[in-house]
Formats: sequence, structure tokens, C-alpha cells
Amino acid sequence: MKKLAVIGGLLAMFAMTAAAQEQPPAEQGQTPSDQGQTEETPPVKPKKVYETPKYEISAGYSYRSYYSPNGPAVNEPGNVGMNGWYVSVDRNYKKWIGLVAEVTDTGKNQGLLLGDAHIYTFGAGVQIYPLGHRKLTPFGHFLYGGGYYRDAIAPFQAFSGNTITSLIKAWEGGGGLDLNLKEHWAIRLIEFDVGSGNYFPSSQTYAASAPHRISVGFVYHFGQR
Repeated sequence: MKKLAVIGGLLAMFAMTAAAQEQPPAEQGQTPSDQGQTEETPPVKPKKVYETPKYEISAGYSYRSYYSPNGPAVNEPGNVGMNGWYVSVDRNYKKWIGLVAEVTDTGKNQGLLLGDAHIYTFGAGVQIYPLGHRKLTPFGHFLYGGGYYRDAIAPFQAFSGNTITSLIKAWEGGGGLDLNLKEHWAIRLIEFDVGSGNYFPSSQTYAASAPHRISVGFVYHFGQR
């Protein structure tokens, strides 16, 4: 009986040792009872950080509502819608402020009697990013410079041709919203500007007007501030 008891004890010890060897070791700081309860935690996706570019170049379509003393009909004041383009260059000095320069050309052919009218503007000023650069980047600016008006009227029957020009000081103020797509590219969803520019100071009707401009386009970023 003693021999059987000793043999039984040895078999029990051998079984316990074999079971312990088959069990995977516990991780550091983890008790055996915690094994089998650990679940893999999905990796946290890092939040995208938009760096402030040193330079921004934007170009696209521009529409100008111009209040003409002649308007759409001869000797009748009114709004004239002009289509054209704009180009701007911005140099950022901090994440919220930069210096910008902008050139525009908008025009409309108003027919034989009123001619082909164009308005060119060129201005420079401060551009502010109140929220910095991010996925959606709002901005505001104020530009000061000059405006050039040119209306070329072709000769018609007994009437000789004529070209009316006017060069004045002008300003524009407004803002817009950019959508950043990639590291270097963005879309200018909207830019709205209100400006001055009385190309005919003798016209009292024009002096009370407030021409505005709406633009959309693309933006290219390069360099790091």
C-alpha cells in the first residue's frame, strides 16, 4: 500500500509539472488569472497637423459687379457683370498673418455703342488667418493699390472709334475660405471682396455705389515658415 501511495504521488506531481510547462508564461506585471482576458487595443490614428506654408499662390475665376454710369443701356446707370481672372501671392510671416499681393482683370463686351470695358486692379496688403491653417482655412484681408478702367468703342457707321481710360487709387477688403486637399494643394471655395474705385468722379450716381467681387480658384503651397 505504501508503494502504491508513493507511485500515485509521483504520478500526480508529474502531471502538475507537465501542465505548468504547457501554460504560456504571464506577461510582466500580469497575473496568471489575467491571461486570456487581454484584448488588442486598436492603434490611435494621429491627428493630422497642417503646417503653415511660407508661400501661397492662388489663381482662378473672378466675377465683378460694376456700377457703370452708362449701365446696360446708353445714358442709363446700372450694374454690369464682368467676368475674368485673379492671381494672388501670399508670404506668411506667422501662422496667423502674412502679406499678400493680388492682380485682377474683369471685363464685358457691352456692344457696339458701349464698347468692350475692362477693369484691372492691383493691390497689396495684410492677410489674416484667425484660426491658423487647417482643413478648412478662413482668411480675411485688406488691399490697397490702384485700378485701371478701359473701354474700347469700335467705329460704327458715321461714328469714329473711341477709347475711354481712367487710372485711380483703389482699395478692396474681404475674405474667403480655403479647403486643403493635399500637402501642397487647396481649393479656394469662395472669396468675397467689396471695394472702392470711382472711375468717374463727376458721376454722383457712381459715387454712392459699392462694387463687389466674387472669386473661386486653386491654391498652391510651398516652403515652410
